Amino acid sequence: MRVQSLIVVSLLCLSDCSAYRFLGIFPIPSKSHFIVLESLAKGLADKGHQVDVISHFPQKKPYPNYTDIAKLATTVTYDNNMTYEFILQIPNRNLVSALVNFLGNDVCDAYLGNPIIQKLVREPQKDPPYDAMIMEICTAHCFAAIADLLHIPLIGVSTSSMYPWHNELIAQPENLAFVSNDIARQEFPKTVWQRTYNTLHTLYCKLYFKYLTRPQDELVRKHFGPNRPSIQKMNLALIFINTHIALHGIQPMTPAIVQVGGMHIREDDSPLPQELKNWMDDSKDGFVYFTFGSMVLIETFPRTILDVFYVSLGKIAPVRVLIKVPNPEKLPAGLPENIRTFRWMPQVKVLSESHCYYLINYMLH
Repeated sequence: MRVQSLIVVSLLCLSDCSAYRFLGIFPIPSKSHFIVLESLAKGLADKGHQVDVISHFPQKKPYPNYTDIAKLATTVTYDNNMTYEFILQIPNRNLVSALVNFLGNDVCDAYLGNPIIQKLVREPQKDPPYDAMIMEICTAHCFAAIADLLHIPLIGVSTSSMYPWHNELIAQPENLAFVSNDIARQEFPKTVWQRTYNTLHTLYCKLYFKYLTRPQDELVRKHFGPNRPSIQKMNLALIFINTHIALHGIQPMTPAIVQVGGMHIREDDSPLPQELKNWMDDSKDGFVYFTFGSMVLIETFPRTILDVFYVSLGKIAPVRVLIKVPNPEKLPAGLPENIRTFRWMPQVKVLSESHCYYLINYMLH
């Protein structure tokens, strides 16, 4: 009798559970951007949802519930191609213009007419239909038209912090007296002048962004019909932003904005190269992990700067230094004995090693 009662009670506690089907469109040809988006897609797949992805970086082997339905043809990828000369030009460039042209208008022009994307709109999936669409909201906002045409909610992802033009997409209140505009390249505004500059620069960024993205409206109407609304009227249901209160401070946010800082930090099944594993195990005095990320080519730095690295890092011996260098053969001679270079390494595994004491990295902005 007790067993029967227990079964009845257990049955009463059961609840219905159903998975969703997501469409992920990630057209920006940057590996560092894709890592964040891929982590979100795989996280949903791990929970049992079906995720169909269009990107430049298909999975090398099958992943449960994650399907690459199209690989975008890539002419330029932002991966291990940022030279020292290019970095010097960044402060002199208008960041809004660079973001919109390289990661927005050019991307829309190249991929909005993709046959797979066109087919998704003209022959919507019905077995089962998509429940929501996920896209990066950097500057290629033209792809929001697809969610509108499919009549599904749109989830935006910012792989960095919020840009000035993001707030009005989700009705996010702005308090520019103490919330900094990241593009303005200043810390939290404190003085009257800093707050005035923050306000005027934010207004400028918004107006300039709207002006520069007008070609995206034309592309949407070219591919999907003349009556399509402007991309400025995209309807976002939710935004994930790759930030954390420890780095960006306290900011007022609506419930539709969710901070997911560190979401891209996922352990994968990439094996440690045996040579690298042996080197780390032999580093009894510990080692420093030195990396400039997935884009910067440290080997293109001038000899004077590299000599500073050589001398400084050589002085911390017997502590060793592990440096990610895509083309180590291009480094000048004189590398100290305590420094070891590798072209690639599984970063999470390296950082989780007990002998890894410090990380030297760079901050993009």
